[in-house]
Amino acid sequence: MGMNLAEDRGRNQDLGALEPRTLLESIPDFAFIFGMNGKPVAANSAALRMLGKTSAELTRMSAQQLLELLQAGEAEHPVDLSKSIVVRALAGESVRHAMRKIRRPDTGAATDLSISASPICNRAGQIAGVLMVAHDVTELSALQHRVQEAERHHAIGQMAAALAHDFSNVLDTIGQAAAVLEMSKAPQERHDMIRIIHTAVRRGAEIISGVRGYLRTGTGETGPVDIRQVLIETIELTRPLWQRAGVHLVTDLKPVRTVTAGVADLRRAFTNLIINGIEAMPDGGELTILCSENNNKVIASIRDTGTGIAPEHQGRIFFPYFTTKTQGTGLGLSGAQKILLSLGGTLRFSTAPGKGTTFIVELPVEQKRQNAA
Repeated sequence: MGMNLAEDRGRNQDLGALEPRTLLESIPDFAFIFGMNGKPVAANSAALRMLGKTSAELTRMSAQQLLELLQAGEAEHPVDLSKSIVVRALAGESVRHAMRKIRRPDTGAATDLSISASPICNRAGQIAGVLMVAHDVTELSALQHRVQEAERHHAIGQMAAALAHDFSNVLDTIGQAAAVLEMSKAPQERHDMIRIIHTAVRRGAEIISGVRGYLRTGTGETGPVDIRQVLIETIELTRPLWQRAGVHLVTDLKPVRTVTAGVADLRRAFTNLIINGIEAMPDGGELTILCSENNNKVIASIRDTGTGIAPEHQGRIFFPYFTTKTQGTGLGLSGAQKILLSLGGTLRFSTAPGKGTTFIVELPVEQKRQNAA
């Protein structure tokens, strides 16, 4: 049965009479209202219990005191009050799903929050405050971390199997050369065998160095990085994979200026993209890796000749956990994109059914060097 006009008007009046406190209590997450001075003016029961404060105690706190109570941080650094979510919302920005770490005063537990904030406008359309809602995503963050580690270990496992074969060949070469050296008395032959042994030892050291570089955890520290050199190292690291898969490699790596990045993080991103290209060609094919510079950006591309990405999957390939592989975790491409976006770069792709896919990485040239040029 429909609602008549009088009933509709009456219900709307009832809604209009609701106080902010009542509206806040209808929100299951931690909810706060901040005034124009950035100070908290109200919170729901869930937020007050988490803070261990009464409503009166909360309203006497400054924004800085609230941040200090929560030990709020972004990544490994304390939140800068001048750039806080509340300040941004007071300036008219709607913030969605910003990640912050806090320490809950009620339990002392480190907690990951997904925070959204929106300006509250009065009837004249002027900003009068901010509504902020924080959702506890600690368990989800822990799950994401475990799955990311699984993806990383999956890639390591793939390379380890191939590298073990490659390293076995190195040892076999050394063993055979040593055997010839032991029996030979001809000076030239002995000299040739010693040279072969030295070359094999260097190759073995390169394999170990490449694995160590891949395993090295990114510290979050960035500096000037030569993408061309990172690509050369990553190509060498993944050599056993593309050789055993029957993939022909084509490269054109032009000298480029440095970018500001973390070497280990970039190496992981490019490793994921190369492995993705190899897996797109289970029957072999051609993998083309290019590097150049244009308009103060370093551009790297990785092109395979696989079957391409199906139209129904193209909008989701960068989604975490989305995968079409039976043993994939769906974090290779999303992880690579996350790394590149954090460095101010982009990762995009072009694809055509039956003709393969090209992933294109763009990163801005290191600012300091750009200005000095």
